[in-house]
Amino acid sequence: MENTRVNPFETGAEEYDSWYSENGELYRSELDAVKALFPDDGNNIEIGVGTGVFASKLGIVTGVEPAEEMAKIAEARGIEVIRSVAESLPIGDGIYDAALMATVECFLSDVTGSFREIYRILKEDGIFVIAFLDLASPLGKVYEENKNFDKNYKHATFHTADEIRGYLCDAGFTPAEEVQTVFELGNVYQPARPGTGEGVFAVIKAVKK
Repeated sequence: MENTRVNPFETGAEEYDSWYSENGELYRSELDAVKALFPDDGNNIEIGVGTGVFASKLGIVTGVEPAEEMAKIAEARGIEVIRSVAESLPIGDGIYDAALMATVECFLSDVTGSFREIYRILKEDGIFVIAFLDLASPLGKVYEENKNFDKNYKHATFHTADEIRGYLCDAGFTPAEEVQTVFELGNVYQPARPGTGEGVFAVIKAVKK
């Protein structure tokens, strides 16, 4: 795939998608953390929409996804999918009110470049919500130590919240709010808490100013 390292989701999309139904409480924890910061109206888009598990619950009807198997499942959920990569979005300037990216940046070859593309397609005062696996959290360190045993994350480069804030600022965004969840890997509901550094699933809201 041009402009990306390795996309492990070119195959195994159904297996990926089934994780969310098999781990419903963890999924609900992550979804609610995103909902806490993502607007519930407006013309919004998800970059790296995957199978649409987040977009379909957040009222997002447009997504960008390069992996064909993933895109087909997202389309079955009613998402209009643009086949492209985050580093080069075939979208005009200032189109969207808000954008979401969930656990995608760890697979990108150019995180700052991708964030700049998202900045470009957002309207003034547009919102960018990024959810990521926080390397600085206790479970983030476990993910890093064991990623070679996981086909999905073998080629991932996890980031700390500090790194993500740096990428956001380099792209022109102003970080605004933060929440975190998934403090343990048991399939139990875990309410979001403010801040980062404890939960492996971290969410940062940034604004285009």
